[in-house]
Formats: sequence, C-alpha cells, structure tokens
Amino acid sequence: MDSLSLRALLILAGAFLLCFAIFEGLGPPMAEGGARVDSTIISTFAAATYTLTSLAAIVFARGVLGIFVDFSRPVAFFRTLAGITDPFMALFAPITPGFLHEAMRPFFAAFCLYFIKFLIFGGFGAPPPWLFVLFMLG
Repeated sequence: MDSLSLRALLILAGAFLLCFAIFEGLGPPMAEGGARVDSTIISTFAAATYTLTSLAAIVFARGVLGIFVDFSRPVAFFRTLAGITDPFMALFAPITPGFLHEAMRPFFAAFCLYFIKFLIFGGFGAPPPWLFVLFMLG
C-alpha cells in the first residue's frame, strides 16, 4: 500500500473519531422517565455515516472545482483541498477504469465512497442491502 492510500485511511479514521467524539460529546438522549440511554451504537452509526458522506462530498467538490480551476495553482485553498482528496483518489486508483479522463477521476472516487456508505448503512430511507440478504437466508 502506497503512502497516499495509507494517508487516506488515516484521514478517514481521524474524521470518524472526530465525528464520534462530537456525537458522544452531545450527550446520550434521555429516555422516558429521565433514564439515560446508552448511545454508543447510535454515535458509531451516525459518525460513520457522516464521515463517509462528508468525505464523498469533499471529493465530489474537488471534481466540480477541477472542471473550472487548475489545481496546480499556488493558492492555499486548492493545495489544501488537493492534499485532502488526493489520498482518496490514490486509494481507489487500482479500481478506477483506465478510460476515465483525469478530470473525471474525483467523481469516480466520490461515487466509490458513497457506494460503500450505501452498502454498509443504506440510504434514502432504505435499509442496507445486506439486510435483505440476511432476511432471505432466514
């Protein structure tokens, strides 16, 4: 695994831990009667969902900006955005089709991140697909 892919996994883990700390820091919800509810599972689910969705949105934003702006410019914003998104594009580079134009590669990486989120957690109010398989197996 190259250093950019490892950096992508570290960014993903750091973003997840930050989201988890924020959701846990807000405090557990109160049940009826004033009893505290263990919110660790809820915080883990919400943090993972928010992490994958926000990183997919950031990589998608880089793709949209890449259509209009050259990322080799020495502007701090573009260098920072490229520093965050380049590791994710390198992470999905082995499965990226070779016929994709260089400007379309961020869109493919964003699609992969969102697809992973959809497979694990579901989306659009629907349960995750693996849940259907689990019910079908009995």
